[in-house]
Amino acid sequence: MTTDAQVTALGHIDSFYVYVPGEGSAVLVKGRTDVATTVSGIRAAVRAVDRTLFVTVLPLEATLWWSRGISGTVTSLFGGLGALALALALVGIYGVVSFAVAGRYREIGVRMALGATSRSVLGMILRQTMRPVVVGALIGVAAASAMSRILSSVLFGVSPADPIGVGGAALLVLAMALAAGVSAARPATLADPTATLRWE
Repeated sequence: MTTDAQVTALGHIDSFYVYVPGEGSAVLVKGRTDVATTVSGIRAAVRAVDRTLFVTVLPLEATLWWSRGISGTVTSLFGGLGALALALALVGIYGVVSFAVAGRYREIGVRMALGATSRSVLGMILRQTMRPVVVGALIGVAAASAMSRILSSVLFGVSPADPIGVGGAALLVLAMALAAGVSAARPATLADPTATLRWE
């Protein structure tokens, strides 16, 4: 018979499932009533056939606890590793952007001394700083979308193309880079240009 139940393993559905009589056989029963009523009905039906038969009736959730436990552990592990990787990426982006902006303090001082406003200088620095970050975020989103076909083979009931997760991570990276650029460049744009020119 054809089936759409997860019988042998969590996340795997057999196209066909055959019930054969024998020692230790298992039968799946789908009931429209609550579990207690279904269990008592099954036991009554078995006793009506043969009172010597021993039958154990369990809900399907109880038979899948082992598979669910493994899946939950693996999910928690990979979730923690993903969060750690994102945190390291944010720290790295913040450090790289801050260092790149700090290396342009003399340029900022020259532009300010020649009459540029702090707003225009800050906007220019942020545009030039954010360009590679945006390109990197777009490449990351494209790579994640390309990997979705591979992930679909190990995910069950979850879409590998998660726009909220991928988009949220990209926005978080962009926000961190923007915050790093502003915090690094703003002191130089507000300081005296002569003091900025003497920055080493």
